[in-house]
Amino acid sequence: MKMPASARTLVALTMSISIISIAAAAPLPPFQPVNICGTIVEQAWVPTETQPGRPGFSGSLGHDRTFPAHLRIILEAYSGIDATTAQRINYWLGFSQQPSEAPKRLLLWLPTDNPALLTSVRRLCVEGFSIRGDEGGTWTSFRQVVPAPNSP
Repeated sequence: MKMPASARTLVALTMSISIISIAAAAPLPPFQPVNICGTIVEQAWVPTETQPGRPGFSGSLGHDRTFPAHLRIILEAYSGIDATTAQRINYWLGFSQQPSEAPKRLLLWLPTDNPALLTSVRRLCVEGFSIRGDEGGTWTSFRQVVPAPNSP
């Protein structure tokens, strides 16, 4: 018995959506730590947040998650990474809807319990910045923050 064309199309569409859903639920691709320097143009401290898990979901989304307190900083005149890496960082942290040309601004989350960590800091270098995550959230880490070369 041959399946009608409309049924074959429906089956193919369902399979495609399933594959897309699986891909979206996968962990972020590997991200090697990078060193980034730049000028801080915006910063805000974000307190620790806990989100409940969603029953039936895989990965971290399926259980309660804690997102650590962090400084949310936006850099301009950044260096140390190429345009593709900057696009990936901004996209994964929700700063852009989708990757496009080289962004003029770069969003970083710097986990810290100290909201005053960067008080009076204008230019900095973040050493060992990295991102990981999956459908349940995105987490960042860094090795250290140091004054940028040629900082006043």
